[in-house]
Amino acid sequence: MIKFYTKNKTFIKLYILVFIYFSIEGIPFINLENKAMIKKRISVNDSFIKQRISVGYGLNNDYTYPTLVSMISILENSSNYTLYSFYLLVQKNIFKQENIEKFMHLEKKYNRCKINIIEVNGEILSNADTKDYPLESYFRLLFSKLIVDIDRIIYLDGDTLVFTDLTEMINLEMNNNIVLGFVDNSYKKAEIFGIKTLKYITSGVILIDLKKMREENIEPKFFEFIKNNKNNLYKDDQTIINIVLHGRIDLLPPKFGMWNFLNRGSVLKHNHYENRTLGIQAYNDEEILKAWNSPSIIHYVRAKPWKRKNYFTHIFFHEKWWEYAKKSDEYENILKFTGGKK
Repeated sequence: MIKFYTKNKTFIKLYILVFIYFSIEGIPFINLENKAMIKKRISVNDSFIKQRISVGYGLNNDYTYPTLVSMISILENSSNYTLYSFYLLVQKNIFKQENIEKFMHLEKKYNRCKINIIEVNGEILSNADTKDYPLESYFRLLFSKLIVDIDRIIYLDGDTLVFTDLTEMINLEMNNNIVLGFVDNSYKKAEIFGIKTLKYITSGVILIDLKKMREENIEPKFFEFIKNNKNNLYKDDQTIINIVLHGRIDLLPPKFGMWNFLNRGSVLKHNHYENRTLGIQAYNDEEILKAWNSPSIIHYVRAKPWKRKNYFTHIFFHEKWWEYAKKSDEYENILKFTGGKK
């Protein structure tokens, strides 16, 4: 039998073609480990890349490990055909080199990613109020001028997990809007500035049209608003985005940016702006519940899994964070970071 197949050149050619096809498709021949090897092998060839996605974070030293886990969740769930470029905005002369190296290591572990560390001079935000939130939370306002060669970016806070490839999100129709985000229940805070809106978003997961921001010179408007309203900023950067970009903001599909709600009731309460008597809702109830049960992105707004157990968050979301933490080469350090609590 061996001699017969070896001599049959047509069969050999057919076998080779089949092998190449399945290798490209990422289908394993032996086991899951083999699938990972194929996935890694094809990713080094740019000819296979069909989608390039830019993802940005603004962080300080304290958010190194949460951000690392968030990035790992993206890379673990990425398509074979997607290349992720990460842009990490950190404060110059403050962010530690040892933490930079933790992120750069991801380029070695995952072939389909590029890590870009951008050091920001904190003095340019001298008017920012850092009483409740760190200076780095304002960095998401700076992407349009700091990264001039990309048109869109997905900004994520470090307290997020991603369960799917982000190709669908980066290609969403924006309809001349500048930012898309998940609904926030702080919409009444806009009334301080004379604005009534129900399209008030959470700034921790947003899709940004950087090209439009540059064309319309939006960044100076952010700085002017900070200067004039330092004492009226609720959730700081979030207020800035919602007010300055009022009329150019819309909602993301709820599966992108879903909060870690404890139960179904909490989801519906949030969806109705915490007041059913208003008779309005951000999303269709069925749509938002479906997103809660099967999210693409979870934003840990209510309880951080590395700080406390599942008292205010669903157990599934809590355990998922630790599942991705274990995939990190820094897992032992993450345990120390959390005080050994899971």
